[in-house]
Amino acid sequence: MIERGSGMAVWRQIAGAMETAIRRGDYRPGVQLPTEKQLANSFGVNRHTVRQAMNRLAEQGLVSIEQGRGMFVAEGSLDYALGPRTRFTENLLTRQKKPTRELLSADNVPAPPEIARALGIPTGAPLWQLETRNRADDRPVGVSSHFFFVDRFPTMPDLFRRAGSITEALKLAGIPDYHRRTTRVAARLISAGDARLLDLPRTRPVLVSETVNVDERGKPVEYVRARFAADHVTLTIEHW
Repeated sequence: MIERGSGMAVWRQIAGAMETAIRRGDYRPGVQLPTEKQLANSFGVNRHTVRQAMNRLAEQGLVSIEQGRGMFVAEGSLDYALGPRTRFTENLLTRQKKPTRELLSADNVPAPPEIARALGIPTGAPLWQLETRNRADDRPVGVSSHFFFVDRFPTMPDLFRRAGSITEALKLAGIPDYHRRTTRVAARLISAGDARLLDLPRTRPVLVSETVNVDERGKPVEYVRARFAADHVTLTIEHW
């Protein structure tokens, strides 16, 4: 019940009521919540007031607001292991999650200094930049930028489209195995583009993992800059 004139803003009362219902188990993780219109009718307020309340719950990580789909109770964090031979598909399958990786774009770009150094190539050398979106059980959990030296992998975009994964594409390119040489992880504020791709508000942080993968001879094959939704993914560093 909403108590008007109680000294507490109405939207805060709605947020408190919905938080209590979620924590009590009235709405299970992953369940779609009533629409703004339905909640507005239930609480006897306008939709703007409901939107304020639900945005607060989204900021707290209790609710996920997905453009065009609706509002959902946030699910538990996905434990994503970073080891010497981490593979996206295998990582999720071991956690009983359905993995999918969607190719968003493939462009030829000049190598910036930091990526050129990591790959051992000249600054400005041609790179393939593959942008992918990664899902676990149809929920977006991360977006990644994959960089490959064009001279070594001239058909990488086509190989990825054929194989559907980076690991299988590299196998087609003659790289049967590879492992991480270095990984750096940092927290950053999400960009507007990544916020749209991950269905997150601009106030959310992301975990950024920058990795250099090398072949069996220790020669760099890939530079990856992955952005994970911080409230959806926990990165676990495995020692090796």
